[in-house]
Amino acid sequence: MSLKWLPHWGRPNGQAPNEPPTKTAEPNTSVSSGDESQDGGELTMPVSADVILEALKEVEDPELGISIVELGLIYGIEVEGKKVRVRMTLTSPGCPIGPMLQTAVHGTVTRVYPQAEDVRVDLVWNPPWDPYKMASEEAKDMLGIW
Repeated sequence: MSLKWLPHWGRPNGQAPNEPPTKTAEPNTSVSSGDESQDGGELTMPVSADVILEALKEVEDPELGISIVELGLIYGIEVEGKKVRVRMTLTSPGCPIGPMLQTAVHGTVTRVYPQAEDVRVDLVWNPPWDPYKMASEEAKDMLGIW
């Protein structure tokens, strides 16, 4: 299983914010390289939560024009076998573009990991999104937060 945590994400099992996540197993996921091995099987290369997080930097909040990763809207990515779970939030619970962002995240995950059989994009509200704490310095500058 591959997990990716950011400092503001809720921790499992009551861990303190400074502690690393308890699950640190190496990723056991793979994607096809497009080549076939000599025995007819596909050659594979691992996909990690870091690879997915990097790809999600391309997804922008259309109202703000800022990456959802830079805004701090991605709370967690779990990769276990061919299952991927992305935990994310929105800038507000009433955000009208929530379904559009969920669809964009789902599409990005399936693009970078086409062999994924189960991709879930869950909206979570705890902790509440706070740009002062969760957004990157670049996103804060773009939002006018100093």
